[in-house]
Amino acid sequence: MQARYDVYGVGNALVDTEMQVGDGVLSTHGLRKGFMTLVTHDHQDGLLRGLGEFQASRAAGGSAANTMVGVAQFGGRAFYTGKVGADMTGALYRESMAEACVEFDVEASDGAATGTCLILVTPDGERTMQTSLGASAGLTARDVQPDKIAASKVVYVEGYLWGSPGTRAAAEHAMELAKRNGVTVALSLSDPGMVEAFGDEFRRVAKSLVDIVFCNEQEARFYTGGGGSREHVLRRIGGEAKQVFMTCGGDGSLVYDGGRIERVAPYKVRVVDTTGAGDVYAAGVLYGLTHGMSVAQAGKLGSFASALIITTMGPRLRHPLAAHVRDILDGADPANYRK
Repeated sequence: MQARYDVYGVGNALVDTEMQVGDGVLSTHGLRKGFMTLVTHDHQDGLLRGLGEFQASRAAGGSAANTMVGVAQFGGRAFYTGKVGADMTGALYRESMAEACVEFDVEASDGAATGTCLILVTPDGERTMQTSLGASAGLTARDVQPDKIAASKVVYVEGYLWGSPGTRAAAEHAMELAKRNGVTVALSLSDPGMVEAFGDEFRRVAKSLVDIVFCNEQEARFYTGGGGSREHVLRRIGGEAKQVFMTCGGDGSLVYDGGRIERVAPYKVRVVDTTGAGDVYAAGVLYGLTHGMSVAQAGKLGSFASALIITTMGPRLRHPLAAHVRDILDGADPANYRK
């Protein structure tokens, strides 16, 4: 059967509020820099009120959703499964996915408001997140669509889903359906805090269900227990997955591919906001792999998208790159493009 979708994504559907703050704000509020923390809506709301002097921007987000939007901006076909509330925010979320040409067809939750994420960005571009899952925590295995998975080339699951039992079950159900239908499974480790809390679970599913792992270096070190060179850490994860794409900040990324390691060179850009960098890196890679490219070429698309996203605020690519794929592979400079 010919695939209808390049990538089927599963994740927490969230609306982001972003603020640029100083490092002192994190210290004052006892926040762990660079980590995502699950909080109640009241806690998040109280923190927002305490940061009233900072300018805020609001946009649809969610890790896997950002990746699906990125796949679509590269010219790929993407389907997304996530849960929003039956509220105005949920309606706006659906509209944002439709505008990005990502199919999103999941019944809204009547019992909870659409989930939100407060993202605090410090001067070095690092993002620290306080997430109230809201309706997104209501995602269950029943929301996963077997026919859409069977019609996809890759199923992509974000590690944030392990934050609640129902969403974890939905993630594993999607992976199992993919395996049953011969569909490639990709897992993003998502956040160092998630690896700290659910490393055993990630290792279990990686060994039995996952073909591709996406991570950054910090997540990789938490996953493996820490020590050794980047290559050593990468090979240890590679013992559990056929391919591993590990981003290393300003040093680019490393790719493990069936025992072979390749380095993907970075782009030198001014870092404003790293929110969504790993998400769109995965988008470029997944687009490349589902369109017959080598891992090196796919990694280059991911690196370009990541470099583009970090130059301004916001987690999503907003302008199509489909017409520029060949130029990117030939060495185009992200400074000449808009995210």
